[in-house]
Amino acid sequence: MEEKWELTQKGVEKALQPSKFIRWLTNLGILIVAIGVLLLIFYFISNGKKVQDQPADIESHSNGTNEIGTNSNSGGERKYIETEKKALGSVVSEDFSSYINKSITNSSSNTGVSVTVVDERGNIISSISHSIAKIYSEEGNNGNTGLLRSSFIQKLSFQELFEGNSEIIEKLKLSNYTDYIVLGKIIYSVRNSTLVGGMVICTASITMSIISVNQKSIIKSFSFSESGNGANETQAKEEATQKLINKYINEYSTLL
Repeated sequence: MEEKWELTQKGVEKALQPSKFIRWLTNLGILIVAIGVLLLIFYFISNGKKVQDQPADIESHSNGTNEIGTNSNSGGERKYIETEKKALGSVVSEDFSSYINKSITNSSSNTGVSVTVVDERGNIISSISHSIAKIYSEEGNNGNTGLLRSSFIQKLSFQELFEGNSEIIEKLKLSNYTDYIVLGKIIYSVRNSTLVGGMVICTASITMSIISVNQKSIIKSFSFSESGNGANETQAKEEATQKLINKYINEYSTLL
């Protein structure tokens, strides 16, 4: 009886022992998991290195040049960077001489006064510019218009010039063309008369900056308004403009 029990016990123990095939599968599973872990570690290390190595979009250096990183993984990012390169290149290589009408030259025999008046949309108003330039010519100066091209008026640099920015004056090389530059901005506002039926009232407001090219600064600035009446907007605007010019002649025609 004891011998039978011993044989049975050995059979049970043998049955409970894993077979060689099961041990092989277990080892294979462990090996696969270990390889997966190693691959994940390698991926995170590699990805972290790329982030560290990627340069900034735009890096400014002490020598004044700009560099743009081109280490990009996507075509969209590469396209964006190339666009930024072109934009920066256009700023660096901007040719301010293209904004100047070179047919106007500065004469040593009389004082050059170049006039440009624009409306609130940045359009040059030739009629008012000519009227003001004529005022300076009648005083013995060389009054002229058209020195600044319309392409310059639409740029932020025009506002900087209006405020007397010396850097813009130098970039435009204005001393080659004039002694003074007179810039004006005019705004019209129209309303119906509340006193006289059918009448239109127009108020013209102008702001002027007179800039000495040699001093590279504003020597005179002023603002004033005039109103005109008319049966329609055109008539009211013409009357307001003429009053504006007359006041300019009487009170603001001197350069200094």
